[in-house]
Amino acid sequence: MDGADRADGRHADEGSVRAHALRWFREYLCREHPLLGRAGDVCPFVEPALHAGTLLLRVRRMEGPATASRLVHLVHDLVRSFREAEWPHRNRTLHALVAVLPDLPEEQLRLLDEVQAAVKPELAEDGLMLGQFHARCPEPAARNPEFPVSRAPVPMLALRHMALHDILFLHDDVRTFTAYRDRFGHRYRPGVALDPLFVELFTAARRRFTGPVPAPAPAG
Repeated sequence: MDGADRADGRHADEGSVRAHALRWFREYLCREHPLLGRAGDVCPFVEPALHAGTLLLRVRRMEGPATASRLVHLVHDLVRSFREAEWPHRNRTLHALVAVLPDLPEEQLRLLDEVQAAVKPELAEDGLMLGQFHARCPEPAARNPEFPVSRAPVPMLALRHMALHDILFLHDDVRTFTAYRDRFGHRYRPGVALDPLFVELFTAARRRFTGPVPAPAPAG
């Protein structure tokens, strides 16, 4: 993708957008990074998902001006597509649906962060996780808060099933932690070998969130 395409995604055809995103997956997500705070690929699931054919990439054009409500609608549409997809491999940890948004204006990139935060609790309660990636994304690496790990050359939203390591992202809110605990709490039995950071975060969150889960805010 040349400079003109990066500056204005509306000038890029779908094939070049997909190729640019896939190149970033392979050259960044599928490699180690010295600032990550741990060994291994930036995202250890991307390469096996690519090999299994379970990373579904969709180019989505904005229909009208970019707004938070339009992006929330897009997320809900992604959830429907994710649930209805026919996956070529049964391993749910490798199932991922990525929406590339090449024509999202640069000045509106922050909307991806706002929308991801807004829908995070409801998706967690549905057993799903949503990640946002864009050139200005402030999301830090879980083990190095100084490293903005989700910087990408083209805006994207990535949807997948919740996994054991998601305690890294779900420990600081009662709704998201409760959703995680209900699915993975049994993995934290005494004597089970887990990443010490997972155990630390899970134990601290379990102590902190001892009250009832608040009801979701009314829509609208």
